Amino acid sequence: MLIPQLLTQLARPLRRLDRRIAWIESIIKTPLTDDDEHYLRVAWAESGNTRFGEYYYWYLQKLFVANVLRRGNRTEFLSLLSRADRTDYSAFDELARTPRGLLIAVPHHAHYILSIIMLAERLRHERKTFLFYGNPETHPGNEIFDRLNGWFWNEDNGVGFVHDTRKGLATAMRELRAGAAVFILPDVFKDENATFPINFCKRSMSIMLGTAALSRRTDALIVPMISTPVTSGLGFRSVFAPPCADPEPAAQGQSERSLLADDYRVMRGLFAFYEHYMQHQLIYWQNVRQHIAQNGPHLEVPRSDVARVAGLLARDPDMLAPTAVIDLRRDATAPTC
Repeated sequence: MLIPQLLTQLARPLRRLDRRIAWIESIIKTPLTDDDEHYLRVAWAESGNTRFGEYYYWYLQKLFVANVLRRGNRTEFLSLLSRADRTDYSAFDELARTPRGLLIAVPHHAHYILSIIMLAERLRHERKTFLFYGNPETHPGNEIFDRLNGWFWNEDNGVGFVHDTRKGLATAMRELRAGAAVFILPDVFKDENATFPINFCKRSMSIMLGTAALSRRTDALIVPMISTPVTSGLGFRSVFAPPCADPEPAAQGQSERSLLADDYRVMRGLFAFYEHYMQHQLIYWQNVRQHIAQNGPHLEVPRSDVARVAGLLARDPDMLAPTAVIDLRRDATAPTC
Protein backbone atom coordinates (compact mmCIF):
# COMPACT_ATOMS: atom_id res chain seq x y z
CA MET A 1 0.00 0.00 0.00
CA LEU A 2 1.45 3.32 -1.12
CA ILE A 3 -1.09 5.68 0.48
CA PRO A 4 0.86 6.24 3.77
CA GLN A 5 4.05 7.04 1.82
CA LEU A 6 2.13 9.40 -0.48
CA LEU A 7 0.42 11.17 2.41
CA THR A 8 3.74 11.53 4.20
CA GLN A 9 5.24 13.23 1.16
CA LEU A 10 2.25 15.55 0.80
CA ALA A 11 2.54 16.53 4.49
CA ARG A 12 6.20 17.60 4.22
CA PRO A 13 5.35 21.37 4.23
CA LEU A 14 4.31 20.90 7.88
CA ARG A 15 7.98 20.75 8.77
CA ARG A 16 8.36 24.46 8.01
CA LEU A 17 5.91 25.56 10.71
CA ASP A 18 7.28 27.25 13.80
CA ARG A 19 4.13 27.72 15.85
CA ARG A 20 1.43 25.62 17.41
CA ILE A 21 -1.76 24.97 15.45
CA ALA A 22 -4.66 23.49 17.42
CA TRP A 23 -6.45 21.82 14.51
CA ILE A 24 -3.30 19.92 13.54
CA GLU A 25 -2.96 18.67 17.12
CA SER A 26 -6.56 17.42 16.96
CA ILE A 27 -5.79 15.53 13.74
CA ILE A 28 -2.68 13.84 15.13
CA LYS A 29 -4.56 13.21 18.40
CA THR A 30 -1.78 14.73 20.49
CA PRO A 31 -3.06 17.90 22.20
CA LEU A 32 -0.31 19.92 23.86
CA THR A 33 -0.32 22.22 26.87
CA ASP A 34 1.73 25.38 27.20
CA ASP A 35 4.14 23.44 29.42
CA ASP A 36 4.45 20.75 26.74
CA GLU A 37 5.32 23.39 24.18
CA HIS A 38 7.97 24.85 26.48
CA TYR A 39 9.60 21.47 27.14
CA LEU A 40 9.59 20.59 23.43
CA ARG A 41 11.18 23.89 22.47
CA VAL A 42 13.88 23.38 25.11
CA ALA A 43 14.54 19.91 23.70
CA TRP A 44 14.76 21.22 20.15
CA ALA A 45 17.11 23.99 21.13
CA GLU A 46 19.38 21.51 22.90
CA SER A 47 19.38 19.12 19.94
CA GLY A 48 19.73 21.72 17.21
CA ASN A 49 16.17 21.66 15.86
CA THR A 50 14.01 24.76 16.23
CA ARG A 51 10.93 24.26 14.03
CA PHE A 52 7.73 23.16 15.74
CA GLY A 53 6.37 21.62 12.53
CA GLU A 54 8.90 18.79 12.74
CA TYR A 55 6.98 17.47 15.74
CA TYR A 56 3.68 17.55 13.83
CA TYR A 57 5.21 15.86 10.81
CA TRP A 58 6.63 13.10 12.98
CA TYR A 59 3.35 12.36 14.77
CA LEU A 60 1.46 12.41 11.48
CA GLN A 61 3.73 9.61 10.27
CA LYS A 62 2.91 7.63 13.40
CA LEU A 63 -0.80 8.21 12.76
CA PHE A 64 -0.54 6.87 9.21
CA VAL A 65 1.20 3.72 10.44
CA ALA A 66 -1.33 3.25 13.27
CA ASN A 67 -4.21 3.43 10.79
CA VAL A 68 -2.71 0.60 8.74
CA LEU A 69 -2.07 -1.37 11.94
CA ARG A 70 -5.70 -0.99 13.04
CA ARG A 71 -6.97 -2.55 9.82
CA GLY A 72 -5.46 -5.83 11.01
CA ASN A 73 -4.16 -7.00 7.63
CA ARG A 74 -0.82 -8.67 8.34
CA THR A 75 0.25 -8.86 4.69
CA GLU A 76 -0.56 -5.22 4.07
CA PHE A 77 1.24 -4.11 7.22
CA LEU A 78 4.38 -6.12 6.46
CA SER A 79 4.41 -4.75 2.92
CA LEU A 80 4.37 -1.19 4.29
CA LEU A 81 7.18 -1.97 6.74
CA SER A 82 9.32 -3.67 4.13
CA ARG A 83 9.25 -0.57 1.94
CA ALA A 84 9.92 1.72 4.90
CA ASP A 85 12.82 -0.31 6.37
CA ARG A 86 16.26 1.05 5.32
CA THR A 87 18.27 -1.11 7.74
CA ASP A 88 21.50 -2.92 6.92
CA TYR A 89 21.16 -6.18 8.86
CA SER A 90 24.50 -7.70 7.87
CA ALA A 91 26.26 -6.89 11.17
CA PHE A 92 23.36 -8.25 13.20
CA ASP A 93 23.06 -11.41 11.09
CA GLU A 94 26.71 -12.16 11.81
CA LEU A 95 26.13 -11.66 15.53
CA ALA A 96 22.98 -13.80 15.56
CA ARG A 97 25.01 -16.93 14.78
CA THR A 98 25.96 -17.20 18.46
CA PRO A 99 24.14 -19.91 20.43
CA ARG A 100 23.89 -17.58 23.44
CA GLY A 101 20.70 -15.76 24.24
CA LEU A 102 20.25 -12.27 22.79
CA LEU A 103 18.89 -9.47 24.96
CA ILE A 104 18.06 -6.77 22.40
CA ALA A 105 17.82 -3.41 24.17
CA VAL A 106 15.74 -0.79 22.34
CA PRO A 107 14.73 2.69 23.59
CA HIS A 108 11.35 4.32 22.87
CA HIS A 109 12.83 6.31 19.99
CA ALA A 110 11.58 6.96 16.44
CA HIS A 111 9.72 3.99 14.90
CA TYR A 112 10.98 1.62 17.59
CA ILE A 113 7.94 -0.66 17.31
CA LEU A 114 8.48 -1.06 13.57
CA SER A 115 12.18 -1.78 14.14
CA ILE A 116 11.26 -4.46 16.69
CA ILE A 117 8.73 -6.03 14.33
CA MET A 118 11.11 -6.25 11.39
CA LEU A 119 13.96 -7.71 13.44
CA ALA A 120 11.61 -10.18 15.15
CA GLU A 121 10.45 -11.30 11.71
CA ARG A 122 14.05 -12.20 10.86
CA LEU A 123 14.77 -13.84 14.20
CA ARG A 124 11.67 -15.97 14.62
CA HIS A 125 12.80 -18.38 11.90
CA GLU A 126 16.09 -19.03 13.71
CA ARG A 127 15.27 -18.96 17.44
CA LYS A 128 12.41 -18.35 19.83
CA THR A 129 11.74 -14.63 20.17
CA PHE A 130 10.00 -12.68 22.93
CA LEU A 131 8.93 -9.12 23.66
CA PHE A 132 9.38 -8.23 27.35
CA TYR A 133 7.42 -5.15 28.39
CA GLY A 134 5.40 -3.58 31.18
CA ASN A 135 1.89 -4.81 31.84
CA PRO A 136 -0.56 -2.43 30.07
CA GLU A 137 -2.57 -2.29 33.31
CA THR A 138 0.28 -0.33 34.89
CA HIS A 139 1.97 0.99 31.72
CA PRO A 140 -0.63 2.79 29.57
CA GLY A 141 0.25 2.65 25.88
CA ASN A 142 1.66 -0.87 25.96
CA GLU A 143 -1.69 -2.18 24.71
CA ILE A 144 -0.19 -2.04 21.23
CA PHE A 145 2.10 -4.97 22.09
CA ASP A 146 -0.86 -7.00 23.33
CA ARG A 147 -2.66 -6.09 20.10
CA LEU A 148 0.29 -7.37 18.05
CA ASN A 149 0.12 -10.58 20.04
CA GLY A 150 -3.54 -10.86 19.17
CA TRP A 151 -3.31 -10.76 15.36
CA PHE A 152 0.23 -10.23 14.05
CA TRP A 153 2.00 -13.00 15.93
CA ASN A 154 0.82 -16.03 17.86
CA GLU A 155 2.23 -19.08 19.61
CA ASP A 156 2.68 -20.95 16.33
CA ASN A 157 5.11 -18.58 14.60
CA GLY A 158 7.94 -18.26 17.11
CA VAL A 159 7.22 -14.88 18.75
CA GLY A 160 5.96 -14.67 22.32
CA PHE A 161 5.05 -11.86 24.72
CA VAL A 162 5.87 -11.65 28.42
CA HIS A 163 4.90 -8.89 30.83
CA ASP A 164 7.34 -7.40 33.32
CA THR A 165 5.98 -9.38 36.27
CA ARG A 166 7.56 -12.00 38.49
CA LYS A 167 6.17 -14.75 36.28
CA GLY A 168 7.20 -12.95 33.09
CA LEU A 169 10.73 -12.37 34.40
CA ALA A 170 11.10 -16.06 35.21
CA THR A 171 9.99 -16.91 31.66
CA ALA A 172 12.43 -14.41 30.12
CA MET A 173 15.34 -15.79 32.16
CA ARG A 174 14.54 -19.39 31.29
CA GLU A 175 14.26 -18.64 27.57
CA LEU A 176 17.44 -16.52 27.47
CA ARG A 177 19.41 -19.34 29.05
CA ALA A 178 18.03 -21.61 26.32
CA GLY A 179 19.27 -19.24 23.58
CA ALA A 180 16.15 -17.19 22.83
CA ALA A 181 16.07 -13.56 21.73
CA VAL A 182 14.28 -11.13 24.05
CA PHE A 183 13.49 -7.50 23.24
CA ILE A 184 13.61 -5.14 26.23
CA LEU A 185 13.04 -1.37 26.52
CA PRO A 186 15.45 -0.03 29.17
CA ASP A 187 14.64 3.71 29.08
CA VAL A 188 11.67 3.40 31.47
CA PHE A 189 11.41 2.29 35.08
CA LYS A 190 8.78 1.15 37.57
CA ASP A 191 10.34 2.26 40.86
CA GLU A 192 12.45 5.41 41.02
CA ASN A 193 13.91 4.24 44.33
CA ALA A 194 15.57 1.38 42.42
CA THR A 195 17.20 3.64 39.80
CA PHE A 196 20.65 5.16 39.40
CA PRO A 197 21.52 8.53 37.80
CA ILE A 198 23.49 8.95 34.60
CA ASN A 199 24.37 11.93 32.42
CA PHE A 200 22.17 11.70 29.33
CA CYS A 201 21.66 14.36 26.66
CA LYS A 202 22.90 17.21 28.90
CA ARG A 203 20.68 16.21 31.84
CA SER A 204 20.58 13.82 34.73
CA MET A 205 18.43 10.77 34.07
CA SER A 206 17.37 7.86 36.25
CA ILE A 207 17.78 4.36 34.85
CA MET A 208 17.33 0.86 36.18
CA LEU A 209 20.09 -1.72 35.98
CA GLY A 210 17.74 -4.59 35.21
CA THR A 211 18.93 -5.15 31.63
CA ALA A 212 22.53 -5.66 32.78
CA ALA A 213 21.45 -7.85 35.71
CA LEU A 214 19.29 -9.99 33.41
CA SER A 215 22.26 -10.46 31.06
CA ARG A 216 24.57 -11.36 33.95
CA ARG A 217 22.18 -13.94 35.37
CA THR A 218 21.49 -15.67 32.05
CA ASP A 219 24.82 -15.28 30.18
CA ALA A 220 22.91 -13.53 27.37
CA LEU A 221 24.50 -10.92 25.11
CA ILE A 222 23.12 -7.39 25.34
CA VAL A 223 22.64 -6.16 21.76
CA PRO A 224 22.12 -2.36 21.63
CA MET A 225 19.66 -1.28 18.94
CA ILE A 226 18.06 2.08 18.17
CA SER A 227 15.47 3.04 15.58
CA THR A 228 16.36 6.23 13.70
CA PRO A 229 14.27 8.26 11.24
CA VAL A 230 15.18 8.81 7.61
CA THR A 231 15.67 12.30 6.25
CA SER A 232 12.70 12.21 3.90
CA GLY A 233 9.38 10.39 3.78
CA LEU A 234 8.04 7.48 5.77
CA GLY A 235 10.94 5.27 6.76
CA PHE A 236 13.21 4.09 9.52
CA ARG A 237 16.66 2.60 9.98
CA SER A 238 17.64 0.30 12.84
CA VAL A 239 21.21 0.84 14.01
CA PHE A 240 23.13 -1.77 15.98
CA ALA A 241 26.18 -1.55 18.21
CA PRO A 242 28.52 -4.40 19.14
CA PRO A 243 27.28 -6.35 22.18
CA CYS A 244 27.87 -4.64 25.50
CA ALA A 245 31.03 -5.86 27.22
CA ASP A 246 30.40 -9.03 29.16
CA PRO A 247 30.42 -8.35 32.90
CA GLU A 248 33.19 -9.96 34.87
CA PRO A 249 32.16 -13.42 36.09
CA ALA A 250 30.81 -13.12 39.61
CA ALA A 251 33.52 -14.18 42.00
CA GLN A 252 32.73 -16.37 44.96
CA GLY A 253 31.37 -14.11 47.67
CA GLN A 254 31.37 -11.01 45.44
CA SER A 255 29.53 -8.21 47.22
CA GLU A 256 26.21 -6.81 46.08
CA ARG A 257 27.85 -3.39 45.77
CA SER A 258 30.45 -4.79 43.38
CA LEU A 259 27.77 -6.42 41.23
CA LEU A 260 25.84 -3.15 41.10
CA ALA A 261 28.98 -1.32 40.01
CA ASP A 262 29.51 -3.82 37.17
CA ASP A 263 25.88 -3.50 36.06
CA TYR A 264 26.08 0.29 36.23
CA ARG A 265 29.12 0.36 33.94
CA VAL A 266 27.31 -1.83 31.40
CA MET A 267 24.23 0.41 31.42
CA ARG A 268 26.27 3.59 31.07
CA GLY A 269 27.87 2.10 27.97
CA LEU A 270 24.47 1.16 26.57
CA PHE A 271 23.03 4.64 27.07
CA ALA A 272 26.17 6.25 25.65
CA PHE A 273 25.32 4.46 22.39
CA TYR A 274 21.74 5.77 22.53
CA GLU A 275 22.94 9.28 23.31
CA HIS A 276 25.17 9.35 20.22
CA TYR A 277 22.04 9.32 18.07
CA MET A 278 19.38 10.79 20.34
CA GLN A 279 21.23 13.97 21.32
CA HIS A 280 20.49 15.31 17.82
CA GLN A 281 17.05 13.67 17.53
CA LEU A 282 15.34 14.31 20.86
CA ILE A 283 12.09 15.15 19.11
CA TYR A 284 11.68 11.48 18.19
CA TRP A 285 12.00 10.20 21.76
CA GLN A 286 8.71 9.22 23.33
CA ASN A 287 9.84 10.39 26.79
CA VAL A 288 11.37 13.72 25.76
CA ARG A 289 8.84 15.95 27.54
CA GLN A 290 9.23 14.11 30.83
CA HIS A 291 13.01 14.16 30.43
CA ILE A 292 13.08 17.95 30.13
CA ALA A 293 10.39 18.57 32.75
CA GLN A 294 11.74 16.31 35.49
CA ASN A 295 15.50 16.24 35.01
CA GLY A 296 17.92 19.06 35.64
CA PRO A 297 21.55 19.38 34.58
CA HIS A 298 23.72 16.45 35.60
CA LEU A 299 26.34 17.63 38.07
CA GLU A 300 29.65 15.82 38.14
CA VAL A 301 31.68 15.87 41.38
CA PRO A 302 35.44 15.73 40.74
CA ARG A 303 37.15 12.86 42.52
CA SER A 304 39.22 15.38 44.50
CA ASP A 305 36.03 16.92 45.95
CA VAL A 306 34.19 13.73 46.93
CA ALA A 307 35.40 13.76 50.55
CA ARG A 308 34.54 17.45 50.97
CA VAL A 309 31.04 17.01 49.52
CA ALA A 310 30.43 13.96 51.70
CA GLY A 311 31.38 16.04 54.75
CA LEU A 312 28.94 18.78 53.78
CA LEU A 313 26.15 16.24 53.38
CA ALA A 314 26.95 14.69 56.76
CA ARG A 315 26.56 18.11 58.41
CA ASP A 316 23.39 19.08 56.54
CA PRO A 317 20.53 19.42 59.09
CA ASP A 318 18.15 17.73 56.66
CA MET A 319 20.37 14.64 56.73
CA LEU A 320 20.62 14.40 60.51
CA ALA A 321 18.38 12.42 62.81
CA PRO A 322 16.11 14.53 65.07
CA THR A 323 17.54 15.49 68.46
CA ALA A 324 14.13 15.89 70.10
CA VAL A 325 10.58 14.70 69.48
CA ILE A 326 7.60 16.75 70.67
CA ASP A 327 4.40 14.85 71.37
CA LEU A 328 1.49 17.00 70.16
CA ARG A 329 -1.27 14.69 71.36
CA ARG A 330 -3.80 16.07 73.81
CA ASP A 331 -2.61 16.25 77.41
CA ALA A 332 0.95 15.45 76.35
CA THR A 333 3.77 17.16 78.19
CA ALA A 334 6.37 19.09 76.23
CA PRO A 335 9.95 18.00 76.93
CA THR A 336 12.08 20.27 79.07
CA CYS A 337 14.90 22.13 77.32
